This record gives sequence, structure tokens and C-alpha cells, in this order.
Amino acid sequence: MSAIVSIYLASAVYAVIRYVAFAPKNAESIPVFILNKGISMAAAICLAAGFLQAWRRDRGRAVSVEPSAWFRAGTFGAIWHIPMSLVVLRPEYFKEFFRPPDAPMAGRLSFEGEMVFLLGGATAALLFLLMRPQWSGAVRRRISIAAMVTLLGHILSMGYCRGLNINASHAYLPPMWLLSLVAAALGLWWLVRSRGDERCPPP
Repeated sequence: MSAIVSIYLASAVYAVIRYVAFAPKNAESIPVFILNKGISMAAAICLAAGFLQAWRRDRGRAVSVEPSAWFRAGTFGAIWHIPMSLVVLRPEYFKEFFRPPDAPMAGRLSFEGEMVFLLGGATAALLFLLMRPQWSGAVRRRISIAAMVTLLGHILSMGYCRGLNINASHAYLPPMWLLSLVAAALGLWWLVRSRGDERCPPP
């Protein structure tokens, strides 16, 4: 549990540093807009860590945290992330997701913005299915792969909309979507390489 808490705390601190260190005006957005980024990144890392532990378990290596604990932590972060994202789903926060004012149907989500939420919703639905106990190991593995693929698509869509933005106002740190993408890609790689029957144990 201490490892999971440490990941969430470290992700939150990273988010605050990236968005506030050189742009103090953003401090008033810490409770939702900024912490939401840390929560989502921590969720992606926890899901990837679950597949890493499963991969290590397949090879007979000792693990400090069971895969199911990591999956529950990742699902917890996803559940926390969803309502916080919906609260700030406005052009003032995410102008990159919306059509520009001079475009047809101005103010509505762009195609890329809609893809962010389509794939994010699909990931949440698949995570919900993974937490059900009735699946066989083979079915759970297929759902796990689908969940990680939609998560990668969700993150890539967001990255396409927002860009790298490595500059002074972001403390010259890499964007959190990029770090989340690396975590999700590693998680999928560990999942595919794992040989065991259960890739995402029920709670």
C-alpha cells in the first residue's frame, strides 16, 4: 500500500510543480484541474505496475505488491479522474478539445476532443468489466489487452490535442500525458509477454 500511496503523492507533486512552479497564477486550479492530471497519471502507472508484477510472477520473481492491488489502485484513480475531468470540460480549461470560435459549430468538441472522451469512456467500461469475478483467465486477458489499447488511444488523442508544451510555464518538464503514455505502453508490453492464466485478478 505504501508504494501505491507514494505513486499518487509523487504524481500529484509532479503536477503541481509542472503547472505552478513557473506559473503561480495556476495555483487556484490545484484542487481539480491540476491534481486531476496527477491522479490520471498515477492510475496509468498503477495499471502498468500490475502487469509488471504479473510478468515478474510468471518468472518466479518475488513481488512486493500483488497485481490485484495495483489494478484496484488504477481503477480507483480512473473512477476519481472521470468526474473531475467532466467538471473542467470547458474551453477555458481545454481549448484544444473544442472547435475554434470562427469555425462551423463553434464551441462544440472537435473530432480529436471527442476521441479523447470516447476512448476514455471505453477504457473505464473495460476496467469495470475487469473487476467482475466471473471471467476466465483467457477472457480476462483479452479484456485487459483491449483496456490497455483504448487507454493508449485515449492518451494519444489527448497528446495530439495538447502537444508537448515543454517550456518555462511548464517548468521545462515533459507533459504528463507523455509519461502516462510510456506507462501504458510498458503495461501493454508486460501484459503481452506474460504467460500466466490471470492477467487481472478479480478483487
